[in-house]
Amino acid sequence: MRCPFLRNALVKYCEASAYRKMIVDAARDEDHERCSSPSWSSCMAAASQSSGSIGLENCPFLHEARVEYCGGAPVPRYIPASDALLSHCNSDAHHFCEVWLAHADPTGERLLPLPGHEHHAIHGDGTALVDGIPVPLHLAYAPNHMWLDVAGDGCCHVGIDAFLARLIGSVDKISFVATRAFDRPVAVLTVNGVDLQMVFPSPLHLATANVYLRTSLGKLTSDPYGAGWLFESKLPAHAAADPRDVGLVTGDVAAAWMQVESDRLAGYVHETLSHAGPEGTRLMADGGIAAANLAQQLGREDLLNLFSEFFSLHAGGRSS
Repeated sequence: MRCPFLRNALVKYCEASAYRKMIVDAARDEDHERCSSPSWSSCMAAASQSSGSIGLENCPFLHEARVEYCGGAPVPRYIPASDALLSHCNSDAHHFCEVWLAHADPTGERLLPLPGHEHHAIHGDGTALVDGIPVPLHLAYAPNHMWLDVAGDGCCHVGIDAFLARLIGSVDKISFVATRAFDRPVAVLTVNGVDLQMVFPSPLHLATANVYLRTSLGKLTSDPYGAGWLFESKLPAHAAADPRDVGLVTGDVAAAWMQVESDRLAGYVHETLSHAGPEGTRLMADGGIAAANLAQQLGREDLLNLFSEFFSLHAGGRSS
């Protein structure tokens, strides 16, 4: 689906000028444009390069081009239009564009901290809330807490879910591992000084990384289902199966699974990560849900064990 903010325009520019400024054709005043009249020869920029062109009705350095630009951006940036060039704006991929997200969710509800101890539909958009964790029901979730979105045009996006985002709180660095044309995409998240490999369990075709996250690390955890996506891909027309069929869960099943994971994490924190005091007493309180930013409070060994249990390819004892 085409982005509603994508605009087309015809622009003109001067090839002789040191700075190429594109002027939208609709904004021109024909009666006052020197370039389209014999008076173009009085232009110093054109005259310096117009050997043998004097006498022409129009400036030979005046060119037209068809361009596209974003009508939602505060400052338009004109990009040469090409029917052969694949554009995010001409596909469902625009749903992950920050400009579109800002207009689609002007109040920023998807970025607000969510209350805990609740499990019900929120925002009226088919999102469930599980112990304060938003679970968009249209997405497909892998056992290691990565999500997949497959649009109607075959455009795929992959990211981490809010369960993992809440747990790690923030990342020190993010790296992407180069993969083959059809392979499992890998992102390495450096959390509290520890490198954690997030591997999507199903191979994707020509997965492209969201390299902008390297300079905007906060988006990974503050907007995991939007601007914080990790990989983009295109589902091949000859694909034998939808990746959502490869051990991923959706809809109400995903919400129920997230509740199980939340309960499992609470039990894991109490039984495994809490340590006995001098008299054998636990140093962590019993009950409740795991605290946000838990990963920031753990040592290397505990963090790696937690990651292996919940976020590796064999999370929860389930093989990919």
